[in-house]
Amino acid sequence: MRYHQNRKFCTVLAAVAVTFGGTQAAQAQVLPQPADLSSQAGAQVEQLSSQIPQVELPAQAYEAADRFGIQLPAFIAPPKGAAFAQARSDLAAATHAHLVKQGHHPNQNAAGIAQQWADEAAAGKVSFDGKVGHGAAAADAGEGSVHRLTEQEARERTAWLNRDVPVTRIDDGRGFGVATATDGKFVYVAEFFLR
Repeated sequence: MRYHQNRKFCTVLAAVAVTFGGTQAAQAQVLPQPADLSSQAGAQVEQLSSQIPQVELPAQAYEAADRFGIQLPAFIAPPKGAAFAQARSDLAAATHAHLVKQGHHPNQNAAGIAQQWADEAAAGKVSFDGKVGHGAAAADAGEGSVHRLTEQEARERTAWLNRDVPVTRIDDGRGFGVATATDGKFVYVAEFFLR
């Protein structure tokens, strides 16, 4: 008889445990997945970083970070004119590479004259027909042009120059120079070819 009572007691106890255990399981929250936690943390960091005021560094700090490949945190403001300077630099490099691809060869004298032309344009000393003008310095040494471009136009021209298409190669390429200057509003890119 005792065995029978113990068995009944165990059965009742098991039923109660299942009932209350099931209630707690039904009320329990599902634990978030690690990926969800990661995205939540990222959103919180982004929200907090947007509340931190951006700090601007001296120009030398940006140059040092760039030289040593240091990634600056989001609360460090990008240097003023950084996008403009990058567009200018990219345009000069793309123009240079395109002219080399055509069969021309870099020349220091031509590069110096191109820089004079770009500087003349930035100083307002070049007349433009639309977006193209010509410098006055050493005009008898060769020929070329200065293009006046907005930042967006500079990016578009860079993309056009960097296209992966065949280029007509010139067998007797000329010595050339490419240079840029800016007045803060436009990028002036000068191409000069020696005679």
